[in-house]
Amino acid sequence: MQAMVPASASPAIARSGATPFRSRALAHGGEHGIPRAFEELIRWTIEQEPHVLIPYLSSAELESFSNYYRALPSATEPEFARRHLAGLWSSEAGWAYRWLMWRAGAGCGLAGDPRVLDAGCGFGTFSMLFAALGSEVTGIDLREDRLRVAEARLVAHRLHAARRLAIDYRCENVLDGASGPFDLIWLYNAISHIDPPERFLESARHRLAPGGVLVIGDINGANPSHRRRLNTLRSEVHQRFVTRQGAVHPYAAERTFSPNDLRAIATRLDFRVIHHELFYPGHARLPAPLARLLMEPIQRCWWFGQPVARRQLFVATPDLC
Repeated sequence: MQAMVPASASPAIARSGATPFRSRALAHGGEHGIPRAFEELIRWTIEQEPHVLIPYLSSAELESFSNYYRALPSATEPEFARRHLAGLWSSEAGWAYRWLMWRAGAGCGLAGDPRVLDAGCGFGTFSMLFAALGSEVTGIDLREDRLRVAEARLVAHRLHAARRLAIDYRCENVLDGASGPFDLIWLYNAISHIDPPERFLESARHRLAPGGVLVIGDINGANPSHRRRLNTLRSEVHQRFVTRQGAVHPYAAERTFSPNDLRAIATRLDFRVIHHELFYPGHARLPAPLARLLMEPIQRCWWFGQPVARRQLFVATPDLC
């Protein structure tokens, strides 16, 4: 079973299997042990943003944004909102946030705010979440329409929440945009669209700062229900994306990766896997003590239950040995 240890942890910490950044994150937590900055940003997106964002978007942009996040809870569903918040904190985003809290603190001995690359940032929710912690975030995407919404959200948040978030959005290809160095490269629901993924991982290895980590959150491609569903949505995986300016970029339509696939690619490109976790249906609804004592150790057994798990969290760092 792998320990959840940051790449830049000291050898003593790595050998002990401790998780130095988890306790730090919880020490700064609000209700349910979730840090206040994390909770405030997520609650902003649920309770205030849907109303204040309207003047900043065209009708088409508002429809696209609303459709993408149609499953989010509303301000009139407090229990649903609470579960959503707890689910995010126990998911890939919570892991990355805890790592950044550890990186920003004294635990790793590095100075300055963490630098984050949100590769395939889309509408910018995770860029905003990591920036709310104090990170300097670069968000890149080829979808200009989504980047316009992300920029509008940033303006609305600055004016209505009275807080400026350090985010630089760029319309660039994740394969070669934003040179870094970055402490954390975040890839959420995006590895399945990058073609070829090997080229991205190779470039990511050179864009990471010493001790930096690549964090991938995506569906578990070993789950046969995912493959059946995707096979009904697209017939060809390898496609082309054409920008408004006519530039053509290779694009993968929901290419799936099993845990074994990700590990094989990363190892071949000189990455060292430091954390790999599977998420099962309903894992976020368990009481916190049960999740911590029973579910989390099972989830970290990435080789176990692959046909059942819905999602996976994959964390790697360049292997310098």
